[in-house]
Amino acid sequence: MAFLRKVFFYGYVFMFIGVGASGIFIASWELPHIFHLPLDTLTPEVRATMLTQYRFLKSAELSYGLFSFFFRNEIFAGQAVRKLFVAAVFLGVFARVLSVFVDGLPGWIWLAFAGLEAVTGVLIWTAPVTVQSAKLAGSSR
Repeated sequence: MAFLRKVFFYGYVFMFIGVGASGIFIASWELPHIFHLPLDTLTPEVRATMLTQYRFLKSAELSYGLFSFFFRNEIFAGQAVRKLFVAAVFLGVFARVLSVFVDGLPGWIWLAFAGLEAVTGVLIWTAPVTVQSAKLAGSSR
């Protein structure tokens, strides 16, 4: 089970790093080709606003991925940062599920992502707390 946890964790984290980093630089290609959003139909101001916000959100994805990678030991140890990580995972899943009810059914790949994200959250949430983590928690009292 530990191996499975790591596979899902690192797959999730590296996806955020890769998709976030690339999206910052290829936003004007990604939106029309991946999301089928025709940027050429927008006014220049709306197009620029859409792209700046999209790049900002991609930087947040990259930041979350980097945070998760650099604090991976604490996440796996079960420290407070695990709660933050798991909360972020499940908030993302919640947003995807809410969108299905509010906005409609997306393409199957986005539903698959929601499923993989939910599994990742459960695997990390249910991981055992390590002895090192328990010692750290006891020493802070």
